[in-house]
Amino acid sequence: MNHALKVALCHSTTARAHLAGAEALYLSEAGHCDEAQSARRRYWHEVSAVQLLMGHRWPEAEALGVEP
Repeated sequence: MNHALKVALCHSTTARAHLAGAEALYLSEAGHCDEAQSARRRYWHEVSAVQLLMGHRWPEAEALGVEP
C-alpha cells in the first residue's frame, strides 16, 4: 500500500468516525441510549482503525465506547 492510499484511507476513516460521534451525540440527546452506545462503539472502532493504519496498535479503543 503506498503512502497516498494510506493517507486517503485515514482521512476517510476519520470522517466516518466523526459521523458516528455526531450520531452518538444526537441519539443520546434524543434519549435513544442503546443506539447511542452502538454509535459510540462505531466511533472508537473507526478511531482504532486509523491508528492501526498509521502503524499503532490500540486495543483499548474498543473498550472506550462501552459505558459501565
